[in-house]
Formats: sequence, structure tokens, C-alpha cells
Amino acid sequence: MEEAGTQAQPAATLSTSRDWSALPLDVLLIVFANLGAVDGLMGPGIVCHSWLEAAKVPCVQWRSLDMANHKALEKMNDGVLCEMAKVAVDRSKGQLEVFLGELFVTDEILKYIGDRSASLKSLSLMSCHDITNRGFTDLIRKSPLLEDLSLELCPRVGGRKVFEATVKACSQLKRFSLHRELFMFNFKYPERYEEASGFAAMRELRSLSLVGSSVSNRELEAVLDGCPHLETLFLRDCYNVDSDSALRAKCARIKTVTIEKYMWVRERKRGRPRLVRRQYE
Repeated sequence: MEEAGTQAQPAATLSTSRDWSALPLDVLLIVFANLGAVDGLMGPGIVCHSWLEAAKVPCVQWRSLDMANHKALEKMNDGVLCEMAKVAVDRSKGQLEVFLGELFVTDEILKYIGDRSASLKSLSLMSCHDITNRGFTDLIRKSPLLEDLSLELCPRVGGRKVFEATVKACSQLKRFSLHRELFMFNFKYPERYEEASGFAAMRELRSLSLVGSSVSNRELEAVLDGCPHLETLFLRDCYNVDSDSALRAKCARIKTVTIEKYMWVRERKRGRPRLVRRQYE
């Protein structure tokens, strides 16, 4: 038994430390497969040369590039983000299947992806104000395997011809989401007259989501007639749609139908007036 006041001796330390740079390639690839592409660009490649070479090997890690939901990217400038996207596309070696981009994406980036990613199946673009119809259409025409398309607040992309071109190029499209701004401050936006008519030939569509769209009952009914496999329909703030009996009859075969409309109302709380967004349909 140790005498009172004496301290235990520390355990002997290892005389040698592990050389992490000597890990086998197959082990590194297993580890990297659990990282996203963005983490792969920002982490393993800067550890040592062997890890950098392993990070360049085409694997499942590079098949999905999510640059819209990573906090580490929020403070980076657009030029850096564009270069990161290009490096990730290059490392995918033509196997990129999923791309999510926000704010920084340009026509140039879409062209870079389209020229090198014939396997693209899912495309999500959010608040990309620099993307035009030409850049978007150029990518779509090179993406015949596309199944999932989401456009959220991309004001310079739209119009009947653009979505007709999408239908023609992407015959396997199954999920389509279009989120429009409710107020247009720029009169240089593409013509959106009868825009929804371009959706009507998406015959393989399973899910359709429209927010802030100018779609009318007539156009929506044509879409429903042209999409026999539709299972989910979501509409929000589509103020030209009237949920009348004819539309409800068209929607009867669809498993999940959600039609929401909101309006700003003035209410008083603790004696003070305030504007509150309330659902009225």
C-alpha cells in the first residue's frame, strides 16, 4: 500500500508514435467514404502527401457534392467556392451524381459540371442569381439521367421553353421543385407566361412542388393529365389556383395533395399592432 502523501508514478509512454501517413490505401478509402466531398477537400488532403493522393482516388465520397448545407463555406468568397467545386468535379472522374449549390454558382460552373458529369442524377440550385437560362439549359441537355431537379429562388431561370427543353433532355425526371420569389423587383426576368405548361410532358414525375408559381387551374389540370404517375403534389402561395370541384376531382388519384395559401394580416399583441402571416386556405 502506498504511504499517505506519495503520488502514483505515471505510466510509461510509448517510445514510438504511430505513422499515420503509412496507413494502407484501402483503409484510408474506407475512412474517406464516411466524409462528404466538402470535408474531403478541407481535411484529409492537407494532412500529408499520401493522404492527398488517397483523397484524389475516385470513390463514393465524390459522387455527391453538397455546397449548400455546409457552415464552413458560409464565410468563403465566391472565387474560392468555384475552385473547390471544380476540384471536386475533377476528383469524381465523371461519377458525380448529386450537386447542391447556393449563391455562388454561375453558368461557368454549370458548364464545368455538364462537360464532366454525364452521370448527374440530382441537381439542386438555391438563390443562384447569376445563373441564366442559357447556362441552365446547357447543363440539362448534358444530363440525360437526371431524376431530381430543384430550383429555389433562381430568378433568371424560367419560361415555358426552358422547361420544355428540360422534359426533352431528361425523360426520367421523377421529382421537380420550383420555388419562385413572391415579388419580382427586376423586370429583366425571363418571360414566365404559361411557364407551367412546360411541366405537362414530365410523364415519369412522381413529385411536384410549386411555391410562388403563377400556374393557373387550366395549366395545373394539364400537368396532372400529363403526369399519370404523380404521387405527391405540393402548392404554396400559388394564388392563381382555385381549389374548385374540378381541380379536386383531378387530384383525387394523387396520394398526397397539399395546397396552401397565406396572407398578411394585422393583429394586436399586448396592445401593439403587428403583421402576421396566416394561412387562409
